[in-house]
Amino acid sequence: MFLAIKEMKKEKSRFILIISIFILISYLVYFLIGLANGLAVDNRTAVDNWDASHVILADGSNKNISSSMIDKNQLEKDLQDLDYYLVNLSRSSAYKNGSKDEIDTIDISLIGIEESSKYFPEIIEGKLPSKEKDAVASLSLKLEEGMEIGDELKLSMNGSVYKIVGFTEDYKYNVSPVIYTKLADASAASIIYSTVEKDSETSQKSSSKSGQDIDAKSGPTPGTPERVSAGLVKLSESDRSKIKSLDEKYELVTKEDFIKEIPGYYAQLLTFGLMIIFLIVISAIVLGVFLYIVTIQKKDIFGIMKIQGISNQYISKSVVIQTFLVSFIGLALGLLLTYATEYFLPASVPFRSNINYYLFITILMIITSQLGAIFSVKSVSGIDPLEVI
Repeated sequence: MFLAIKEMKKEKSRFILIISIFILISYLVYFLIGLANGLAVDNRTAVDNWDASHVILADGSNKNISSSMIDKNQLEKDLQDLDYYLVNLSRSSAYKNGSKDEIDTIDISLIGIEESSKYFPEIIEGKLPSKEKDAVASLSLKLEEGMEIGDELKLSMNGSVYKIVGFTEDYKYNVSPVIYTKLADASAASIIYSTVEKDSETSQKSSSKSGQDIDAKSGPTPGTPERVSAGLVKLSESDRSKIKSLDEKYELVTKEDFIKEIPGYYAQLLTFGLMIIFLIVISAIVLGVFLYIVTIQKKDIFGIMKIQGISNQYISKSVVIQTFLVSFIGLALGLLLTYATEYFLPASVPFRSNINYYLFITILMIITSQLGAIFSVKSVSGIDPLEVI
């Protein structure tokens, strides 16, 4: 170890360049992992928060909640003996405080849950919805869009105005921030049909011509069964008979399978996953070969050391220790640089560090570097001092 450190002190410039290579390569890998993880998390955080094992969707919805509409009364009847709650999920663009400027137009996801439910997200600021069109917003709307309690979101689809009365954790669905409302306020009928009163005679004519059973002012004809997007239920292995009966009537999927079917999520995960895997493998090989070449270049020095009576074991040990120190310092600084970058990134950038991923990559790169050192050690051991002279 003495020899390894002494050489690093003497050849500062060379080892600073070697460590810089490790810093830049590791920084690139860590940063891409943070971006990929951030995008993946922003697709699913709202669903991760659902306290359920299974999601009940309409039969034939292809595991897509946007295609699911279930008769609320019938679903409640079928789930009456289970621990469940109902949700509505809709997506729309919205104008911040009524401004239609492009900078004030955002995509949001609306999730409706009974405000009295124990499964309503925890409020970290403000209060629960108490009036119609009250909403609890994801913290990202405050951090990224600068919204505050009392601000309003006007849906571009139908002109409905939702007032923010509180904030919850940074929950997103399909990369869009979530606002939580009462169950009925996020229903398909509430989102699709215009709430703005129009000339009744014109609207009625339009309805009669199109043959739609729609009220001219507010939506479906009174008496139409109320529908919800999905039911969330806790089921265990002991509930096999109930699982079978629900699966025959509805599309019953586990929460994990439901997440995989979020539009674009799985394709994005595979794309980034394969890209990062190839990058890690290539980076690890490059670093290993680079250290191998650096060590081989010192063949003459090692030959002279052998002439002076220094053993192969001592030289080999010094090479391995030196390689470990160089790779460890470079990777540690690359990791620190990644966390520093995350601190200064704007909240709108989907970047999330994951220490488990980082530790795995760090260990892999250190092992690969050590393999490069071990191969070079074998070459060093076979050096003939006479050839060097």
